[in-house]
Amino acid sequence: MESIKEKLQEYINTGDDKLLKLLYAVAKEYTHNEDELRDDQIAELDMRRERSFSGASKGYNWTEAKKLIIGDKKINEL
Repeated sequence: MESIKEKLQEYINTGDDKLLKLLYAVAKEYTHNEDELRDDQIAELDMRRERSFSGASKGYNWTEAKKLIIGDKKINEL
């Protein structure tokens, strides 16, 4: 009786690109550590940080954010 690893290896050896990409995606997602940020996520955070420090992006303190969330204020009123 063939083991799962042997069967999977056979699929890999005989599979087309579509199957290989699917198996790769599943394996990558399964082994992905969710506590780590991807490079694109880090780049996005860096960009937002720079925009905030340069003044290109307006930030809100908790009181202002809460008013926006519950609808007591509009952004242009703050």
